Amino acid sequence: MIRIGMCDDEIITIKSIAKIIESRIIEYDFDAEITTITDDQDKIYELIKNNAIDVLILDIDFGNNKRNGLEFAHELRKINKDFYLVFLSAHPRYMHVSFVNKTFDYLVKPIHPNAIAEFVFRLKEEFQQNKKMFLHVNKSLSIRTDDIFYIEKQGNKALIYTSTTIYTMINNSLDRLLDILPNNFRKCHRSYIINEEKILSIDKKNGNVCLGKDVYCPINIKYLI
Repeated sequence: MIRIGMCDDEIITIKSIAKIIESRIIEYDFDAEITTITDDQDKIYELIKNNAIDVLILDIDFGNNKRNGLEFAHELRKINKDFYLVFLSAHPRYMHVSFVNKTFDYLVKPIHPNAIAEFVFRLKEEFQQNKKMFLHVNKSLSIRTDDIFYIEKQGNKALIYTSTTIYTMINNSLDRLLDILPNNFRKCHRSYIINEEKILSIDKKNGNVCLGKDVYCPINIKYLI
């Protein structure tokens, strides 16, 4: 599921926009959910840092001496280059500078419901075209493929290892997983798939690869040739 966060210092306004977005998500059968609505930039910073938001809808015109949305977005891009960024603003004049921050869309307040509908439709198409960015573990859980270190097959289960969690998929063969994963995943052992972009070193003598601090995955050299 695609996780959408919204950050604006006008909470009443952003909640009314969220209701329209949610209705369009249902209408378009889009596997997405608004998981966060807040005026707290520090909270958003932590969520983006921890890859807990896939799409951020961010106001530009923050009051109460908070950071301008453009400046805040620049800080967020330093810690996470992959989330989708959508700006909100009552001022179209910011549009030309907003795209420096790798912006997916720019919504001008007051936002017409048709503009929201078009935005949600475009967002759904974008994620359908880039579906390999996510691995659907089950009906209610999707994880970013670039968060995966390796996958281990155990009986009818596939254990998916990330830096913080081990997820379990049922009844999925490694070959089936390779078909739905990006090209940087490959079989490194009869029972393992590895994310090649995570490899730090290969120890052929002991038959394993290092993927991070205390993170190792078994290999069989014949699979890496």
